[in-house]
Amino acid sequence: MKKIVVVCAVIGLLFAFSASAMAKGKKSENIQFGTLTCQEFLEGVAESDEESVGLILMWIDGYLSGVSGDTELNWNGFESMSTALAETCAKSPKKKVLDVAKAVGIE
Repeated sequence: MKKIVVVCAVIGLLFAFSASAMAKGKKSENIQFGTLTCQEFLEGVAESDEESVGLILMWIDGYLSGVSGDTELNWNGFESMSTALAETCAKSPKKKVLDVAKAVGIE
């Protein structure tokens, strides 16, 4: 039952963020995470609003969950993974953001 509630909450947040972006007249651009470097990621985060950054970090967390098989959304773990991702990317701007995400979020 908890999983259903969490899924519904996440879907509701996604709709809210999408509606918010549409209301602001912004056109979302696709992100190719497979080739995205840490430098590009950090530049994109710096230029984005808080809602967009939250969506991107949720996508990365979902990707890591799919890779690892982890099905729990741990808010404390999410925050520490996001911080570690930003810090590690700042030290290694040429690395691929998903490689760094795997290293800080799974390994």
